[in-house]
Amino acid sequence: MSDVFDYLKWRGDMKFWQARFCEVDALILTELTYINHDGLVPESYCDGLVTVADEARRYNILHRGEKPSLGAIVPAKIIDLFFAAAEAPRYADIGLCGYVNIVDDDTVEQFSAVTAKLPDGTVFVGFRGTDDSIVGWKEDFQMSFKTPVPAQHRAAGYLNAAADYFSTVPIRVGGHSKGGNLAVWAAANCRPDVAERIIDVYNMDGPGFLEDFRDRAGYLAIKDKINTIVPEHSVVGMFLEHEGNYRTVKSSVRGIFQHDGLSWQVIGPRFEYAEDIAPETKRVNSILSSWIAGMNDEFREKFTDAFFGILYSTNSSTLSELMNARPALWRAFSSADSETRQALSDGLRMLLGESGKSIAEWLRTNVNKDDDK
Repeated sequence: MSDVFDYLKWRGDMKFWQARFCEVDALILTELTYINHDGLVPESYCDGLVTVADEARRYNILHRGEKPSLGAIVPAKIIDLFFAAAEAPRYADIGLCGYVNIVDDDTVEQFSAVTAKLPDGTVFVGFRGTDDSIVGWKEDFQMSFKTPVPAQHRAAGYLNAAADYFSTVPIRVGGHSKGGNLAVWAAANCRPDVAERIIDVYNMDGPGFLEDFRDRAGYLAIKDKINTIVPEHSVVGMFLEHEGNYRTVKSSVRGIFQHDGLSWQVIGPRFEYAEDIAPETKRVNSILSSWIAGMNDEFREKFTDAFFGILYSTNSSTLSELMNARPALWRAFSSADSETRQALSDGLRMLLGESGKSIAEWLRTNVNKDDDK
């Protein structure tokens, strides 16, 4: 089975004028948005470009002696991908700029993006998915009852700004997970003159939207440019209302770990596709959709506030910290006030009623200790 690392070995020595941009290139660029570009890639477009090769050299110096990690849920192998791309002539000269990274507990916002100037005369605007921050996960939950969430609003403005700086240049937009949602949202809500310049939008297993989104004029104007790719056991990518035109990629792992784009199988310049999402995963997605549909917006908000109020009470700001605060987490659940306990129990009872056995069986079948290796 081949993956993006094999793709880099096979095509990494070919410049974009020798082999044109493809969907695997899009995945690689979306994965690189997870890299911590702080202090390496300028925020202002006026401060120029930093090539991938130059950033990798500076990254090594800045993070010398540190254990490579992107948090509890983001694969550390993305750092390996970053260095592999930096050594590949195809990617080494890509110029990076416009790096933004915002994590704000007060406004409930987790947003990060970076713009890549490609040697083929185009730009790729990449949006990061959910990171290690708890606030990022809370914002994801808010997508089920609120639109736009702060990151979505900022994504459209970011795309407009990138387009203004690189005026007249064709644009590709993409992201993985939440980043895929932001890419679609930004393309559908940017200015019309910017939308006209968009070549493709890549949504790599990103969640959907609230029901009326697909009826909006902005979405209808760009929907034929959207490339939605999900794995066979997609759960994140099938969350909320989703455009029906998606392709299903095969993965080297099982279950929910297929969300990791580095596990997606590659054949030449394209992914290896399956016929559709696995039937058992469709059933679980249907259960989760019914659970969300069974709550009104007020209840969704109450459940979200109750759940994340418990998490924040441990004084953790990241999932990594939370994993080391499990005793505090248990105490927080045990000592929560009656209103919080009621909101949590009502929501979980709705989910785990008759559907609980189906979800538990799916988890036993599709998740085991070997899957994340």
